[in-house]
Amino acid sequence: MDDPSVHGALGKSIAQVYTIEFQKHGLPHAHILIVLRAADKFSTSEHIHKIVRAEIPSSIENLRLHEIVTKCLMHSPRGICNPGELCMEAGQYKKMFPKEFRTETTMNVSVYPLYRRCPSDTTFVRGREMDNRFVVPYNPYLLLKYSTHINVEA
Repeated sequence: MDDPSVHGALGKSIAQVYTIEFQKHGLPHAHILIVLRAADKFSTSEHIHKIVRAEIPSSIENLRLHEIVTKCLMHSPRGICNPGELCMEAGQYKKMFPKEFRTETTMNVSVYPLYRRCPSDTTFVRGREMDNRFVVPYNPYLLLKYSTHINVEA
């Protein structure tokens, strides 16, 4: 957690808390809470959108980011075909996917912000037709740096 680039991507942190869990295959999985100094806290929808994205980037504008998002940050809709999947509970997705399309990011005081997810062309990911409604929120800088699943929420 001492990577200075994380602070540059998100803002200056004044506190951090993390826990490491081991998933069903024994792989480590971390939950990290970063408390930002007041000057860096997300105060507007525009500020949130600069830091957190929830859309498939253009393969023409940034092929590498497009590849990482479609490989690592797509919430699979496999529960539709198999209601017994771990992501399903009483016939509904536990993680509330697919999300609704939105033309802008909006702040929501009681829960997470509602991230911009413009209607887009569909893309095929692991043989399934998917679009922006299935993208897990991410920070482009951190995603390009680490090339792995990094879910970032404001």
